[in-house]
Amino acid sequence: MSRAKKVSERWSEHWTRVRHFSYPLAVVVAIRAIGAVWLYHLLSIGGEFHTAWMDANPRLIPEWNPILNPSSSSNWLWLFNAWDSPHFQLIAQSGYAHPDYAYLPAYPLLIHFVALLAGNYWLAGFVVAQAFALGSVLMFQLLAESYMPQREALCATLLMATFPYIFVFTTLSYSEPLFLFFTISAWYLYKKERRTASSLLAGFAAVTKIYGFAIIVPMLLDIVKSRRWRDLDYVAIPLGFLASWLLFCYLSTGDIFASLTDEKWFTSNISSKFGLIQTIANQLLGRLVGAAPAPFYIDPPILIALGLFAYLVVKSWQVDGSLSAYPLVVFGLTVFVVTNQLSLLRYLTFLFPIWLTMRVKNLFLTAACIIFFVPLALLLWFYAINVTFIG
Repeated sequence: MSRAKKVSERWSEHWTRVRHFSYPLAVVVAIRAIGAVWLYHLLSIGGEFHTAWMDANPRLIPEWNPILNPSSSSNWLWLFNAWDSPHFQLIAQSGYAHPDYAYLPAYPLLIHFVALLAGNYWLAGFVVAQAFALGSVLMFQLLAESYMPQREALCATLLMATFPYIFVFTTLSYSEPLFLFFTISAWYLYKKERRTASSLLAGFAAVTKIYGFAIIVPMLLDIVKSRRWRDLDYVAIPLGFLASWLLFCYLSTGDIFASLTDEKWFTSNISSKFGLIQTIANQLLGRLVGAAPAPFYIDPPILIALGLFAYLVVKSWQVDGSLSAYPLVVFGLTVFVVTNQLSLLRYLTFLFPIWLTMRVKNLFLTAACIIFFVPLALLLWFYAINVTFIG
């Protein structure tokens, strides 16, 4: 075989692989674009775009307007901002102040650096979130192909990327896209034995969301099982990231656990101190002894969904015994800490190992699921920017 023919075949293989990976990206981008156009026109009155969320915080919006509000020429960015989004923008612009220590620094820092080039913090938040959202789709497919055949990996990626909660919270300017990218990439690079890069990404995960640190648990288990004791040194990197954040909190506030303190401040109106477990106990015991009703009720559909996620967390053990420790640890922590049932759904859907349990070969079945997911995703997106708490 001639050298030219070998080069031609190699390029053909590369192009086939690139095209294969482009399918989920194209689907996600298309849904985002169509959804954004639909919502923009739906919420435009007299040619001016306006969302209910912009009216929901009369105290905050005027206060932030001089430095943070999108200009009239870029008001479309409100399509991608709601609830927690402005906190990241404010931190990126002005630094930390109570109660914003609840929001860890990875996303605000990236917004700040991109804004230096873009000249607009809202645009920077949008660009960072979308870039990491698409990057997480690509990384998940790469990881999935190390556990299953290509077609199944493609289907699993499509299902993960279009699932309503994942779609919405990687579309809005939240830290979830970064968290998903960092955790997937950390484990993927660990499996590829690129330990330093893996540890760095695990560190970034730990300063994106506090429970991102749990991604080192399966790494530790794998190191112990394989007796590669020297690899324990790599754990120092994510520990260093987390320690740096705790030190910053201490130097800034005198409270090393300022993140947890501020998180409690946000949920101070909720009487439950031990998450969903206490909510269930309060309601059941209240009925038994005839006490006053609990302030937060168990929503049966949400409880059923949580049961399904619990099943998928356990099932992830069949995919990779060591990796399953990551969703197990996070699931166990969240049900004892998170007080809002809707927030639990948001947290659990971003535990990427549960999506590795999706072993679907039929593209038509996958397409049917996507057709079912998309209207729900767009509806959740609409609710989010119209002051409905969805998680």
